[in-house]
Amino acid sequence: MKKLLLLLTLSFFSIQGFAAGCPDGSEPAKTVSADGSYYEYKCAIEETLPDIADEITVPGYVIVLKEDFSKGLKYKKNKKNLKNYEYYLPHDHDTTKKAMTIKDGVMTMKLEPGMRGWGGDKNNATERAEIGMIIIDGDKLIPRDKLIKIKFDFKLPKEFTLDSFRKEYLNWWTLISQVKHDGKSKYNPQFSVYSTERGVGKCVDYNNSKDQGKHIQNHVPLKSYSKINIYDNKWHTFEIYFKLGKDDGYCQIKLDEEIIIEKENYDNDIHPERPVVARFGIYRYEADFIQIVHYDNIEIGYYN
Repeated sequence: MKKLLLLLTLSFFSIQGFAAGCPDGSEPAKTVSADGSYYEYKCAIEETLPDIADEITVPGYVIVLKEDFSKGLKYKKNKKNLKNYEYYLPHDHDTTKKAMTIKDGVMTMKLEPGMRGWGGDKNNATERAEIGMIIIDGDKLIPRDKLIKIKFDFKLPKEFTLDSFRKEYLNWWTLISQVKHDGKSKYNPQFSVYSTERGVGKCVDYNNSKDQGKHIQNHVPLKSYSKINIYDNKWHTFEIYFKLGKDDGYCQIKLDEEIIIEKENYDNDIHPERPVVARFGIYRYEADFIQIVHYDNIEIGYYN
């Protein structure tokens, strides 16, 4: 009898709890529990991205990768027989082996002068050490038409003095993560973030053209009035939201919850037949000094 009264009481409070409906004003959906013994009432899982045109709300966030480096990190030297969401070396020469260390759950990239990832780096006067992961590949992995989120924490080292800040600021650019089509390409990556200019977000518009002269770079630094200081030896967070498209592409990049750039209804898929790769590491215009970036808490997911 006591059990019956308890069940009736819980049922009453459950009904009362749902009387107000879900946060978005809709009614909770009635579903059968996994074992079929009772009913469940659930609200749809939703996350709203601020400032997206028409307040786009997308339900059902699916995480495909959460990386905290607590178990170290291994990467394959090539793309042969890659497992789903497996790390690999995204350039020809393994500069990453020397540049990367994992300690206390943090990945550190230490890029030294002369570290060139492939033959083109010498011609282009660039240097790099990165890890990569294929996140879109035909009908495998993340579907190409989804809104995708890439998030990671980064920290510039304690040794990042005013003098080295001046060097980096005067350096043309230092990219610390990018999303690009797989394979060699003369085109700039679709989405990228930088540690130069106090933090930069970039969403390239290919403008439905193979002519690079017609591409719009949309290289946008952090607002001058922002109080964010990424050179304070503390952890900061970049977030990249994007949806591929020839005319309906979307991109939003945030630094510590502050929107740097947001662009919609444009062309961000110049190679629609190719897989898409997320890269983490340092890629820069050549310099005569060492650069260090610490990484943690990488998350990759998409909205259903």
